[in-house]
Amino acid sequence: MAIQAGKTATLTVEGTRVFAEVFVPASILLVVGASHVAMPMVTLAKVLGFKTIVVDGRPRFATRERFPDVDDLRIGIPSDLVKDVPLVASTALVLVAHDYKYDLPVLRHALATPVGYVGLLGSSRRGKAILDLLQEDGVTEDALARVHVPIGLDLGAQSAPEIALAVVAEILAVQRGATGLPISEKVRRGLK
Repeated sequence: MAIQAGKTATLTVEGTRVFAEVFVPASILLVVGASHVAMPMVTLAKVLGFKTIVVDGRPRFATRERFPDVDDLRIGIPSDLVKDVPLVASTALVLVAHDYKYDLPVLRHALATPVGYVGLLGSSRRGKAILDLLQEDGVTEDALARVHVPIGLDLGAQSAPEIALAVVAEILAVQRGATGLPISEKVRRGLK
């Protein structure tokens, strides 16, 4: 039970109390696009214990100077590079490149995997256009429903660091099955 949940716990096994300390690999934050939003997002995720990976086809943006906290910086064709990253339940994929030629092939690949979070930066209109193109290509409604667009919790974010915070907060809420509500609101509603 504790191992499956990935959480340390005290259990009773055959009448004996046992302390099970579970060590799981760090969740991965895979960011496609070395944008201004990606920079603070990587720093926040790193502080929270994520392994961070940034991929971009533009060497002038994907630099160590812009991403001093990133664990892995990859330059090349994003749709090829993401295939080398385990897109599993504990991986969060965020597309912030704002480029259809990056977004569409990466999404096609990711939605065929069990990746735990898929987020696409952009307006509702842009998101709908991309999802419509994917649907025309045969991606199922269930797969498309996994894409968070626009991304982030509603924090009233305006600057790149604020948007990054909203996105990382949404990733944590999704990974942990949380509501994303203010805790005071959860208490008022009697939610756990």
